[in-house]
Amino acid sequence: MTDVESGPESGALYARNPDIVLREEDEDGALLFNPDTNDVRILNTTGLFIWRAASGVTLDALVESVSGAFDDVPADRVRADVWSFMSGLLSDGFLGELDASGGGARA
Repeated sequence: MTDVESGPESGALYARNPDIVLREEDEDGALLFNPDTNDVRILNTTGLFIWRAASGVTLDALVESVSGAFDDVPADRVRADVWSFMSGLLSDGFLGELDASGGGARA
């Protein structure tokens, strides 16, 4: 299981919490609402891109996708920024880590 403080587990798969409500405001961003906690997150364009891509993927796959879409940012910076964003979503229940053995989400 990924420890948000120490960083991602190699090969861990991450996915959106299916209970989260996405509301796209315009082409520049969106809102996420977690009905279990009443938390709201505001997403910019990059956050929305990551959210859409976070469906049973590894951190490396997300970093590759973001790097391809936003090619003017160094890869090491992309990795740090993507993990920072994801770790916040993980700790607040917006994202979960998939159990590799059965595909279900782990808390």
